[in-house]
Amino acid sequence: MFPTLFLFLSLAIVAIGTPLRPGFYSETCPEAEFIVRDVIKKAMARETRSAASVMRLQFHDCLVNGCDGSVLLDDTPNMLGEKLALSNIDSLRSFEVIDEVKEALENTCPGVVSCADIVIMVARDAVVLSGGPNWEVKLGRLDSLTASQEDSNDIMPSPRANATTLIDLFRRFNLSVKDLVALSGSHSIGKGRCFSIVFRLYNQSGTGRPDPAIEPKFRKKLDKLCPLGGDGNVTGKLRCNPGEIR
Repeated sequence: MFPTLFLFLSLAIVAIGTPLRPGFYSETCPEAEFIVRDVIKKAMARETRSAASVMRLQFHDCLVNGCDGSVLLDDTPNMLGEKLALSNIDSLRSFEVIDEVKEALENTCPGVVSCADIVIMVARDAVVLSGGPNWEVKLGRLDSLTASQEDSNDIMPSPRANATTLIDLFRRFNLSVKDLVALSGSHSIGKGRCFSIVFRLYNQSGTGRPDPAIEPKFRKKLDKLCPLGGDGNVTGKLRCNPGEIR
């Protein structure tokens, strides 16, 4: 799965500027990637879940109009940002980690490293520090000055989307079934809300029964954590053996 994941983490839509390349900041901010990794490492030491959160943050940024940092923008009187989109509200986390990285970089080389590139580097480092391989990321993205809540609502898939829906969505972005499977593999770490999984526990595909693909002992734990009619914002582990990318 990893070559495809690397490809997606490197995707970007840049309207103007120089082409993306590894080592983009080698002269203007040579310590940039070391600074980024140091900050995310400390963040993960405080809260392991930060790794999954920044990976998800990167995906939600890149799928909506490219890897431009638009997901980081707050609402303004003239713009509804993406933070409150249906797939993001009360769901996306670790914005403070991006802020910490940005502050550390500004202290060393102010006005040089874009927030869009920070999201890419942080996501890569979260993979590495979670037990995945390392790789070079292409950098040189420009930050977007606008965001679109409407586009986010239209593009981001529902947690209840079936395979056909997901395949069709990914095809719109020239991503294959292999790409879909690889990116879904990021769910091997982190937590999910009961809201996103309760249908699989009690009414998979309208059958009124649990999803038979869920391991029985794990399902019992989830039944206890996410009772029918319970609080949908309660979070639980995504795997019965979480903690490392597999």
